[in-house]
Formats: sequence, C-alpha cells, structure tokens
Amino acid sequence: MLKRAYDWVVSYASHPRAVWVLFAVTFLESSVSPIPPLPLLIPMCLARPDRAWYYAFVCSVGALLGGYMGYAIGYLLYESVGLWVMNLYGMADDAKKMVNESQHIWFWVLLTKGLTPIPFKIVTIMSGFIHFDLKLFTIGAFVSRITFFMMFAVALRFYGDNIRIFMEKHLPLATGILLFFIIGGFLLPALL
Repeated sequence: MLKRAYDWVVSYASHPRAVWVLFAVTFLESSVSPIPPLPLLIPMCLARPDRAWYYAFVCSVGALLGGYMGYAIGYLLYESVGLWVMNLYGMADDAKKMVNESQHIWFWVLLTKGLTPIPFKIVTIMSGFIHFDLKLFTIGAFVSRITFFMMFAVALRFYGDNIRIFMEKHLPLATGILLFFIIGGFLLPALL
C-alpha cells in the first residue's frame, strides 16, 4: 500500500497542475494550514530533478505571500484566527512570553525559524501580532524561506537519483524519516 501511495505521488508530481497545488499548499502552510509542502516538493523534485530550482522558487514565493496572510492574521485577527492556530500547536500560552522575551531580536527569530521545519505560520502570525516592521518581515521571510527550499532543491537536484533509489528500496524507512521531520515540526514548537 505504501509503495502504491509513493508511486501515485511521484506520478502526480508531473501533473500539469502540480505546481499550482505546490504553491497553494506552501501558501496555506505559511498562514493557517498544518500540511507542509515537503511531502509534495520532494517527490516533484525526484520526478523532475531538472526543475528542482523552479519548484523551490514556487515554494519560496508561496511562503512569502502566505506569510503576508499570516502577518495579517496576527495584525488584524489575532484574538480569533491567530489564537486558534496557536492553540492548534499548543503555543497560545507561550506566544506572548516568546514575543516579550525576543521582540528586540525578532528579525533574527524570523530568519532562523524560517530555516527550520518548525511551522512558519507561527512566526508570521506572531510578526503581525507584534506589528513587526513589514519591510524587515519581507526581507527575513524571503531570505529564510528561499534558503530553506533551495537547500532541498540542491540536495534533490544533485543527489535526486540516489535519494529516489534509497526511497524506493527502503520506502518504510524513508517514510518514517519524513514523518519524523513532519511530526517534529509540529511537536518542537510545543516543547520550546
């Protein structure tokens, strides 16, 4: 069953609308959705390593635009939508404490959190909540997310065949590793 699901995702990766789905997933992940783009980005890059840079750029633009939506949620709708998202990750109580302790270095928080698998929406919503400078937000969000997605593009572009062969030979292990990072992205904010 796992092999069929993997084959289906890889076959869908070359679908004409796959890029739009990748963009939408990344956009929503940066603002409200718990679904990360990596489970779609990785098979797309494995299916078409020659387009890995393009896919990473699509994710970067989607993350930046979705980040603006997250910023707007924090700025305008924190008490309703923003708190709902923070509660989803178990961070509602820690959010204000985190902001108070790191507001003076928020640009660096934004930059470093954007380079990790920690859900980016947490930082975008909190940036809006504290009314962080929009110009600095744009710079930090774009630099961190383009770096994050380009790291995957580089690895998949140059080592894609080896990664694909490994995934196909050791699919349960590869799936477990991917799930570890996805679940870790959800749990890590709650543990911090």
